[in-house]
Formats: sequence, C-alpha cells, structure tokens
Amino acid sequence: MKTKMVLTVLGLATLVAAPAFAQKPAHRAPAEGAYASAAQPAPLVSNGYAIGTDPDPSVRFELNRDAPTYSTGN
Repeated sequence: MKTKMVLTVLGLATLVAAPAFAQKPAHRAPAEGAYASAAQPAPLVSNGYAIGTDPDPSVRFELNRDAPTYSTGN
C-alpha cells in the first residue's frame, strides 16, 4: 500500500512540475524562396473557370498546358 502511495505522489508531482520544464517557443526566421511572398499570383483562367494559383512557375506551366483537357461538365 505504501508503494502505491509513493508512486502516486511522484506521478502527481511530475504532472505538476512538467510545465516548468517546457521550452519556450522558438522564433523562426521568415520563409525564403518561392513561397515567401504573401501575395498570391493571379489565377490561371480557362473558359471562364479558374484552374489554379500555384506560385511555382513550372506547375503553372503544366496547369496552363493541360487546361484544354479540363472538363467543366460531368
């Protein structure tokens, strides 16, 4: 019985003390590269429908190239 009490007290003490050992959030440097800009590129439009707004130029090229194959009806 005494062992259970000791383990319970140690467990509760650990739960109470755990937040004191938590690390503070680290501040990260702002992003760089293709996705660093907050401004989104204008959407690609095909037949009046927006087909994509990816900031990666190669993905935008693929979307634009494949636009005629996109179907608007089922």
